[in-house]
Amino acid sequence: MRFIDAVYFLFLLTLSLDPTGFHSRLKDLLFAVLVIYGVIYCLKRRVYLAPINRVTFLAILLIPLWGAFIAYITGELKDSAYATSQVRSMLYICIFLFIVTMRLDVLLKAIWINGIIMSIVTLVLFFLSQLGGIFLAAIYDYCNASDNFTMAYNRNFLGFSVNGLYLKAGSLIIFSFIYNLYQYKGRFKLLFSAVLFLSLMVAGSRTPMLVQLLILLIYLYDRNFIGKFMTRLSAVALLGMLIILTYMLATQKNEKSNEVKYDNFESYVEDIEDKGHPIWGAGLGSEFFAKGRNMRLSYTELSYMDILRMYGLPVGICFIFFFFAPYFWLWKYYPRSLFLKRYTQGYVLFLILSGTNPLLLGSIGLTALAMFMAIVNKTSEMEKQKRELLLESDGLGTVEEENKPLVVDNCMLR
Repeated sequence: MRFIDAVYFLFLLTLSLDPTGFHSRLKDLLFAVLVIYGVIYCLKRRVYLAPINRVTFLAILLIPLWGAFIAYITGELKDSAYATSQVRSMLYICIFLFIVTMRLDVLLKAIWINGIIMSIVTLVLFFLSQLGGIFLAAIYDYCNASDNFTMAYNRNFLGFSVNGLYLKAGSLIIFSFIYNLYQYKGRFKLLFSAVLFLSLMVAGSRTPMLVQLLILLIYLYDRNFIGKFMTRLSAVALLGMLIILTYMLATQKNEKSNEVKYDNFESYVEDIEDKGHPIWGAGLGSEFFAKGRNMRLSYTELSYMDILRMYGLPVGICFIFFFFAPYFWLWKYYPRSLFLKRYTQGYVLFLILSGTNPLLLGSIGLTALAMFMAIVNKTSEMEKQKRELLLESDGLGTVEEENKPLVVDNCMLR
């Protein structure tokens, strides 16, 4: 591992534990160092960038500028501070220029270890809070005062009151959990799996809990521990129970979070229809009346509805597509690699989780997108090299080459 890769790991750790730069500006400093290194490296060595990555990179940077322009010329620019912060946040897609210089196995291990650290921090804070007294008061007062790296919850789950702690970057733990289940073969596999699983289960939030349960269910199905028939029968039964539980939690009455989200969703639809912005959008930095909060806001936790309201349906749908583009591009490699298939599906779960929290359009969401753009680039680069070798051989050994597994650095994609 290179020294600069260790700098990237430190950036990930800082992003996870201090995402808003509340305690220091270390995240921004490390980001600048990594991007400068990445630009120089890519230019010097003429690093191949997949076409889909070039388009995604430019779109993520330019679409917010278009949204700000629309808001300005239509007179809807009411929250210039949010518009400025949103444009600045989009710059984090530039971390892609560094990540493409990393070996894939180093990148995956950095994400994995970072997730374990986040999980340990979450569980330590959670168990301290359960002791009550001064521990509970100190942790919850800090969370409510700074609202920086972690959030404290008290939720009602089907009649049960649940206290929870959730790191703002906690959704990144999804990737660590999947890597630990499918790739890590060490002696601490069970321990690390338990730590990663519990960290989101104690979040006090419905979506992270359901996501972790779904990942574990799919893993048990893939491993076929009790025979094919019993595994499939158990999977169907457990999946049915998970769907029922999801429905019960989503439709639970007198649950404040549900009420706020449903009222806000209705407000989005009304704003788009009443103001006539379905085509060009209201613009970045515009405001609307959110019934769930009973006030005018420029954004809420429903990130995808924010995108559609601000950018309009045509541009908004394209913008959302670019976040999902790595999943669709990597589809053709799924039959060769179960790990790649599940890891990329975990990215979709991350997008779902981040889309119901204001994380998608920030440094956390953009860093995750950049990571999967890098995975796309690695597989695309190997495919390009493979085609060149086939052309040089004038078709000799074509069948044998096509049957070979795709190898990206030290990670084999079967």
